[in-house]
Amino acid sequence: MMKMDLRHGKVCYWALIFSVAAHSVTLAVFTGVKLSGRGGEEVSSQPALRLQMIERVVAEPVAKPKPRVEPIVRPESKQPAIVAEPRPEPVVADSPPESISEASKPVVETTPQSDEVEFFGQKSRVQRVCYVVDCSGSMYGRMYLVREQLKESILKLNSRQGFFVVFFMEGQTIVTSGGETLTPATAGAKSAALELIESVRPCGSTDAGHALQMAMRLKDASGKGPEVIYFLTDGFDLDPASSRAFVEKVNRLRSQHAPAAILHTIGFAPQPQDRQMLKHLAQNTGGAFIEIN
Repeated sequence: MMKMDLRHGKVCYWALIFSVAAHSVTLAVFTGVKLSGRGGEEVSSQPALRLQMIERVVAEPVAKPKPRVEPIVRPESKQPAIVAEPRPEPVVADSPPESISEASKPVVETTPQSDEVEFFGQKSRVQRVCYVVDCSGSMYGRMYLVREQLKESILKLNSRQGFFVVFFMEGQTIVTSGGETLTPATAGAKSAALELIESVRPCGSTDAGHALQMAMRLKDASGKGPEVIYFLTDGFDLDPASSRAFVEKVNRLRSQHAPAAILHTIGFAPQPQDRQMLKHLAQNTGGAFIEIN
C-alpha cells in the first residue's frame, strides 16, 4: 500500500514537471510567434509606407507656377500741346532807346466811316488837321509816347481827310511830313508820315513860333486851311514878358491866316507859367488844354 502511494507520488511529481515544462514551451512558442509577427510587421510596414508616399507624390498633379500678372497700361489720351505764350515786356514810356529807329510797317488803306480825329484823348470831327510837335532836347525820353500817339492818330484818318505834321527843334529848324500843303490821308502819305515820325530825334532848344506860323498858313488843294491844330510841347523857357508876346503873336497869325482853326494844346509836365500860356492859347480859339504828367 505504501509502495503504491510512493509510485503515485512520483507519478504526480513528474506529471507536474511535465505540465510545467509543456506550459513553458507553449508560452515560449506563443511569445516567439507574437514577437516574430510584430517584428515582421514592423519590418514589412516601413517599405510599404515608403511605397505609399511615393505613389501619393506621383499621383499628385504637378504644381503650376503662379501666373505672371502684367501691369495694365492704359493708353494716354492725347491732349493738345499747350504753348505758353511769352509775356510781353513792359514798355517804359519815358526811357526809349532814341538811337534805334524801327522800320515802318506797310500801311493798308482803310476807309473809316467817321471823320473823327483823336490825339492824346482830345477828339475832333474834322477833315483837315495839323500836328505841331515839340522835338527839342528836353523832349528826350518822352518822344516814345508822342510817336505812338501820333502814329495811332494818323493811321485812323480816312482818305477824305487831309493832314500835316510839323516837328520843331533847334533854332528855326522845322521837319515836316512833306511839301507845304495838307496831304490827303492815303496809304502812301501815311507810310511817309510814319517813316518821318520814326526818324526824328530830339535836339536843341524850343522855338515854336515858326512852326505854328507854318501850320496856320497851310492850305489843301481846294485852298482851305486846317480846321484843328494840335500843339504839343513841354515848355517854352520864356520870361513873363516874352510869354505874353508869344500868345499875342499866335492870336494874330490865326486871325490872319486861319481864323476858323481850333487850337488844342498839350503840355508835357509844363511849368506853371507855361501851363497858363497853353491854356490861354486853347481858350482863345475854342480849343482845350490837356496836361500830361
